[in-house]
Amino acid sequence: MQTRYFFHIRDGGFVSVDDEGMEFATPREAEAYGARVAAEIGTDDRDYDDTELSVVDARGNEIARHRIHRQLRH
Repeated sequence: MQTRYFFHIRDGGFVSVDDEGMEFATPREAEAYGARVAAEIGTDDRDYDDTELSVVDARGNEIARHRIHRQLRH
């Protein structure tokens, strides 16, 4: 059974709410996807001082949180 997970981004006091989400078979798959998204966002050409991506299940429970760090492209 698939469960819907949401990926909210908090940047300082601003929160970008994911109201669409994606379905995954397990919380671990959703958490891994959130980690990949956070890493991809970190490749943008800007600094991320206080930015996090939260993985939230359909009941509103946060299952993971990933800090977004600026990453240099190779």
